[in-house]
Amino acid sequence: MFARARGFTLIEAMLAMALLAVLAGLAAPALTQLRHAQQVRVASIDLASAFVLAREEAITRRQAVLVVSQDGEWSKGWRIFVDLDADGRHDDGEPLLYVGAARGAGVRIGGNAPVSRYVRYTPSGEARLLSGAFQAGTLTVCHESGRQPLRRLVLSASGRLRIAKGEAGTC
Repeated sequence: MFARARGFTLIEAMLAMALLAVLAGLAAPALTQLRHAQQVRVASIDLASAFVLAREEAITRRQAVLVVSQDGEWSKGWRIFVDLDADGRHDDGEPLLYVGAARGAGVRIGGNAPVSRYVRYTPSGEARLLSGAFQAGTLTVCHESGRQPLRRLVLSASGRLRIAKGEAGTC
């Protein structure tokens, strides 16, 4: 006639808490690595989308459109604008189309010489330097920890962009 009490003893509850703490400690580094890899992935997609937008706008508007890094560093962000006077600088009266930034602390973006500061699309959709020479190059997106796979944005002279994955390493 007496109902049997159900529940946990203090020792059982403490043991379960200790086991959860150990498992959380093992999972935390893996979650950090996953977060860093996701930041690299998102930054590469955001920058690639900016290049696609700039190319489309150049073709649609039939005017040169530039994607310019902020203060000469892609990691700080980028601006897209129509370059009406072909001087490579955003002046008053030139439409500013978009401002973007690399989301996530520790994400590094660097480009080789032809694309280290800007990418310029002509009305035909080709990538050209301000001098008129064809522009092709590679932007590398990585995390400062160097443990996540790199992402490379490879720009061809035709203006097409492709994203390639690389081995883990530093920029």
